[in-house]
Amino acid sequence: MNKLTLKFLSSAACAAALVLVGCATSSDSGSNGASKGPGSGFRATDGRNIDIGRSSTANGGRNFRNPRMEKCWVAEGFNFNGYDTIYIAPTESTAKFQNDEARPHQIAKDRLPVELASYFKLTGVFPNVVTRESDIKPGAKVLRLSNTITEYSKGGGAARYFAGLYGAGQPVLRVVGSTKDSGKEVFTYEMRCSGVSAGARMTGAFRADEDIQIEDIRSLALDLSDFVAAIAGKYQAR
Repeated sequence: MNKLTLKFLSSAACAAALVLVGCATSSDSGSNGASKGPGSGFRATDGRNIDIGRSSTANGGRNFRNPRMEKCWVAEGFNFNGYDTIYIAPTESTAKFQNDEARPHQIAKDRLPVELASYFKLTGVFPNVVTRESDIKPGAKVLRLSNTITEYSKGGGAARYFAGLYGAGQPVLRVVGSTKDSGKEVFTYEMRCSGVSAGARMTGAFRADEDIQIEDIRSLALDLSDFVAAIAGKYQAR
């Protein structure tokens, strides 16, 4: 390992406190970020502390200032309970990207429903979690979850080498989601992830763009499933 590489790793280790964990709003530490309030704190079944953010009345429901989402709205009285199945539809995309990003962009589209299904199954909120309409049982009461990628970049190792700790060269994935019950919208959100893991920030120059991107997708899926589980009463209030 050359001296430049060692210098980079040493600097990254010293700045570990700056590493982000989980998807976050663009103003996560500012006045527009989520703030804890009564009823906003929960403990996950695995012991993690979850903050879903303070909520306010808006548009026939509640807006949550969730620290892991840029936008989050839940219809009044809706709590994700009482459904046999959640169907996670194939991911759509309106994002613009370069020709060399076509393959990783497709990987992101394909991987998002898979990771969401995996994390939703762990919450126990829905008896059935499916990613194909053909798997929905006749007569089932179903929620439909749709996602659209609106911003995308695969990132680049060269930029991560020099300033990856501060976000340069990290993959970018912004997703807008909508959940409907019989065509009626009951839950909407917008989330953005970009190199959320410690590994992506500290040693991302030596890792594949796709691997970091998959970590981001898993983080997004975990954050979303945590919110759903908390609203559904699966997590203990703190």
